[in-house]
Amino acid sequence: MRNQFLFLGDYLLLPFYLVAAIILLNIYFRKRHGGNLVLKKYFNWGLYLKLFGCIAISMIYQYYYGGSYDGRYYFMGAKVLTSYLLDYPEDFFKVLFGDLSTFNTSNKAGINMKTVHIFAKESFTVSKYAAIFNLFTFNYFLPCAVFFCTTAFIGLWNFFIFIIEEFNIPPKTAAYCSLYIPSVLVWGSGIFKDTISFTGLLYMFICSYYVFIKKKKVLKNILGIIISTAVVYYIKSYIVAAFVPFFIIYIINSNKAQIKNPLLRIASTPLMIALGFGSMAIFLQYADELFGRYSVDQVLETASQTAYYIQEISSGSAYTLNVDLSSPAGVLAAIPMAINLTLFRPYPWEYLKPIILFASLESMLFLYFTLKIVFKAGFFKLLAIVLNSPLIQFCLFFSLTFAFMVGLSSGNFGTLVRYKIPLMPFYLLFLAVFYKEVKRPKISKRKKVQ
Repeated sequence: MRNQFLFLGDYLLLPFYLVAAIILLNIYFRKRHGGNLVLKKYFNWGLYLKLFGCIAISMIYQYYYGGSYDGRYYFMGAKVLTSYLLDYPEDFFKVLFGDLSTFNTSNKAGINMKTVHIFAKESFTVSKYAAIFNLFTFNYFLPCAVFFCTTAFIGLWNFFIFIIEEFNIPPKTAAYCSLYIPSVLVWGSGIFKDTISFTGLLYMFICSYYVFIKKKKVLKNILGIIISTAVVYYIKSYIVAAFVPFFIIYIINSNKAQIKNPLLRIASTPLMIALGFGSMAIFLQYADELFGRYSVDQVLETASQTAYYIQEISSGSAYTLNVDLSSPAGVLAAIPMAINLTLFRPYPWEYLKPIILFASLESMLFLYFTLKIVFKAGFFKLLAIVLNSPLIQFCLFFSLTFAFMVGLSSGNFGTLVRYKIPLMPFYLLFLAVFYKEVKRPKISKRKKVQ
């Protein structure tokens, strides 16, 4: 097979790495949670599903898609970098913190990563992480993918525990908001850019919450913010661009609760909104320098070009919004269409490819729970809850903004399924917290009657 990246050695070594991963992660669980049997159930199911998703998607790309997989190129680059690091261990940190251009022009072996189809700094970053794991996996893909998977699982588990402890989400609901999301189990587990950027985003949120909202272990979490933001930025900078403005608004709205006088608190709302959007405007103004082709002035043009390219090379699962992005009216028309497309499409009747059909079932569940919660609350109660909950505001507006961005630029449902996973736990967290708020008045009334 011309594009083969899985070999006999992968399958011979895989059981040993799976056993080692399970043992080490169970040691991690016992040290953090002791003998908590309730959490252990979710931990085991989440871990086994995550490992299954990692292995399954690797085999699907090998045997169903004939090796047509960007992770194959990342791993090819990783093998080159692993060999280089073994020959020149003194260059470890230089390679780890350097960029593609610097490596190509200054490495001691005269290596050019173009020979293994690594042309962009984002791909080079993934190859660097894979190269570190590959120091322990002997140039075999599946064992290296297990390292990606277990690292990502720890991030997802921390998010699961975080939303239980900080937002009082029941464990079962929290698991469906994090550990059991089908797309995350598949596309956030193997050797993908998405695995790294998604995990980094979760840590960005957790650490930022503890620094700016809860003010807990501030120095440790500041370091976490720096590392996670750098990791995400060097792979998918537009995730940072979508996250930062809305988290600034979240910080400002959360601090409003510190005002004790109810009249002053009500009067402060317009000021907080103005400050929040002012912060967003300032951030986006400088995003031109920070985020290159994903800057605010270029995002529509970039989205159009990306979508057009993907549609041209795709077959069967391409889509188009049929809007004119050169006009304000076209952009406005595209917003609800792109959001709907990202969150709730493809519909089951649109495409019959196995992976796309699987994604459509997931989207239908998103649509079902969204409609159920919205109709249960009603428009005015929905609006009141959103206006009074900074967490709901952040999760909702970040999710919708991100949905618009990826819906506009993906151009293909196969690509969209991968690109949208960063918003999924936040949108589900929005639904979970919103549902809890909808139920709250009924509980209080029942208590009063009793």
